[in-house]
Amino acid sequence: MQPVMVTVADLAAQMHVQPYRLYQLAKREDDPLPLRTMRGMKRSSAVVVSEWLDWWERNTTEFKEVQHD
Repeated sequence: MQPVMVTVADLAAQMHVQPYRLYQLAKREDDPLPLRTMRGMKRSSAVVVSEWLDWWERNTTEFKEVQHD
């Protein structure tokens, strides 16, 4: 079964970034990372995989399209 959601820690590990970077992306005004937290909780944020995939498509580009100096 495919995961429906992943924790911030798991997503950060998969993306090879620190969790704080994901929280920074979630605070952006323009197209923030779709982190979700249960009402009344301050910890244990997660990302719904389908929402993350949509966000990833909008916010990334293929490596071959990146200009390298």
